[in-house]
Amino acid sequence: MLSRTYEMCAEFFDVDSMGVVWHGNYAKFLEIARCRLLDEAHFNYIKMRQKGFALPIIKMDLKYVKPILFNDRIFVEITLQECDVLLKFIYKILNAKEETLCIAHTTQAATTLQGEVIFEIPRDLQESLMLL
Repeated sequence: MLSRTYEMCAEFFDVDSMGVVWHGNYAKFLEIARCRLLDEAHFNYIKMRQKGFALPIIKMDLKYVKPILFNDRIFVEITLQECDVLLKFIYKILNAKEETLCIAHTTQAATTLQGEVIFEIPRDLQESLMLL
């Protein structure tokens, strides 16, 4: 299975007045990991648009286990679960002690740039991900 881990930091603008990362910013950490993985595959969102398709998120599920605090170093582990009809990823956000802070899943569907569902992940994207 394709899996990568990316290091990030909880910045001041990510936290609320108590110094805890606001729950909505977890989606940002997932997106950063997904973009880094797609960049590694040389098939980022810009290339998708050039090829005539998009990959909107159609489902996102997060389980918050422990809070991320201001200035925490975090590690977002992203694993490709499915890459044929849909693109599915599993994520684990860990702290420097390797404690699980969040477990998440995202599902993306391929669409034309006009929003019509394609019902499969384009073959060239599948091949790019499998080469990693």
